[in-house]
Amino acid sequence: MSDGAKQGPPSLDEFSRRLDAARGDRAPEKNSNRASGAALGRAFRVGSELLAGLIVGSLLGLGLDTFFGTKPFLLLVGIFLGFAAGVLNVSRAFKASASDASDSGNNPSGQG
Repeated sequence: MSDGAKQGPPSLDEFSRRLDAARGDRAPEKNSNRASGAALGRAFRVGSELLAGLIVGSLLGLGLDTFFGTKPFLLLVGIFLGFAAGVLNVSRAFKASASDASDSGNNPSGQG
């Protein structure tokens, strides 16, 4: 029997190198999942800000309509003001996230 025909088990260094190479292939997948999760979180925040503004405005308008006896008028005003408040909150959230991104150097718009 010659030494070239029979090989022993791979060394620990060889195994570690192969394991690192295999793990390196999966690292971008984790980063893309994290980025998509952050985008999903922002989308839920935008939706909840708009919905909360509409609900609060509608309830206030309905309550004032019931109190003053002007049924459809103040409800419509409350819906409009609630929507405007929701849009204002969304714009503030986007400005805050844009300033955070520019501070960390990851601004996707290229500004800052």
